[in-house]
Amino acid sequence: MPHAVAAFLVPLLSGTAYLLFLPWDLRNRPASPGVIDETTPVTATGVVGLTVVLLLLAAYLGRTGHPALAVPLVAAPPAALLLASFVTHPEQDAAAWPVAWVFFSALLAGGALVAAKMGARWRR
Repeated sequence: MPHAVAAFLVPLLSGTAYLLFLPWDLRNRPASPGVIDETTPVTATGVVGLTVVLLLLAAYLGRTGHPALAVPLVAAPPAALLLASFVTHPEQDAAAWPVAWVFFSALLAGGALVAAKMGARWRR
């Protein structure tokens, strides 16, 4: 795939994967009306699906000889969408979203970089 196409397609795919696998409103919700216990709208299937797609995209970039591009092209679009989701859905209680955003963005970037480096090792 030409570099310009990959530079456009990879971030598009990673952002689309985020939107497909995770709900836009990430806030916890009551399990049913009137109860105190809350549940998260994020499912394990969604997290695993997003992880697999992002790791495959990062490994592809590593295999094509561009592991350094994995962070801006694979991890940045989901991190930006996560930030937009947190900003558009403010918490009523203490806002822990800045810490959560930094943690998950670092996790995305680290995972993308490791997958890209592993992909580069399998390069011919």
